[in-house]
Amino acid sequence: MAKEDFPIINTELLDPVAPLLQKLLIGETLSGEEIALLEAWKNRSEENKVLFERLEEPAAVQEMLKTWHGIEKNRELNKQRAMNRISELVSTPSPAVHQVHFLRRRPFRYAAAVLLLLSAGTYFWAVNNKGTDKPQAAAAVIIEPGREGAVLTLADGSKVVLDSLGNGVVANQSGVQVVLQNGQLAYDGASKETVFNTITTPKGRQFRLQLPDGSKVWLNAASAIKYPTAFTGRERLVELEGEAYFEVAKNASMPFKVAARDATVEVLGTSFNVNAYRNESVIRTTLLDGVVRLSAYQQSQTLKPGQQAVAKPASEQLEVVNNADLDKVMAWKNGLFNFEDASLEEVMRQLERWYDIEVTYAKGIPPIRFGGEINRQNTLQDVLQILEKSNVHFRFEESRKLVVVP
Repeated sequence: MAKEDFPIINTELLDPVAPLLQKLLIGETLSGEEIALLEAWKNRSEENKVLFERLEEPAAVQEMLKTWHGIEKNRELNKQRAMNRISELVSTPSPAVHQVHFLRRRPFRYAAAVLLLLSAGTYFWAVNNKGTDKPQAAAAVIIEPGREGAVLTLADGSKVVLDSLGNGVVANQSGVQVVLQNGQLAYDGASKETVFNTITTPKGRQFRLQLPDGSKVWLNAASAIKYPTAFTGRERLVELEGEAYFEVAKNASMPFKVAARDATVEVLGTSFNVNAYRNESVIRTTLLDGVVRLSAYQQSQTLKPGQQAVAKPASEQLEVVNNADLDKVMAWKNGLFNFEDASLEEVMRQLERWYDIEVTYAKGIPPIRFGGEINRQNTLQDVLQILEKSNVHFRFEESRKLVVVP
């Protein structure tokens, strides 16, 4: 384990105790030997004592770590591919690019979940006690992470804010009831005519939707999807701006199509993710299960699970990436930021969408690339404290305007 991963805490001792911390937080009983090892770690330094006390305080920490543990179990199928990508990054560093790794090694993920994702305040404490005079990202108001919520635009143009509504019928349209149940919107009934609805997630919101055919959609922040209240005819067509993950109900006689900017994705029944933000240079369609066909610029590509189609509007090209990084693609749906091999601009665009902020650069954009994952339930200030390990810093000029300072 490299010491640069966590320069403040003794990483040599963390290898054996990280799983013990995880076991303790999910309620498993430690053996006498494990308890002794944990006590030795706790008494090793003041930082360890502070961290251990933080872990004993909020019940929410336990729930967050249980969620992380569940994500970890689902990640085994992609373990080898992820390790290969990490090896490539480590073995071929660019002298002009500063690599910053948060969760670089698989055995270190439990420690990272505790030390970074749940305890950014501990890192902040350690930095400030070193007497640094570097600018700190501080704002008068703590900026909380995004949450569930959206705006529903009905066929008549009226809008319904779904953030604070309870379970029940939201609207009636042409014989179809729009029902909100446990944070997911669904449609019940047969429509007498074809009318369209739109779900829009502003910055700082994400939402779940069940389409009239039973297909499920997870909509990321700053996105929108337009769809009919009933699918009729020969196809099921929806229009997407932004990013969404789809689990499509099978219907061989009525293909499901997603129109996203310059590209159209056609499926029969499958699971896939489409990233089509207008401030991103490409449109990415990634297949997790089944078969999809993507068409753009008079070209067509059929994808197999694990492949990603990349449509490039600037050059009107369509390419296929084999062995796509599914962890990175699905991180947003799993409650994470995945910054593996991401540029500073890409990282800041993700933060803009999730925390509803505006990002500017004081002296150009530093050529920094990142690696690793951070929990999306951290406050913005906690995330920035972690990112400042890269020697790039931040300041707030207004309550929601963030300036990047090299």
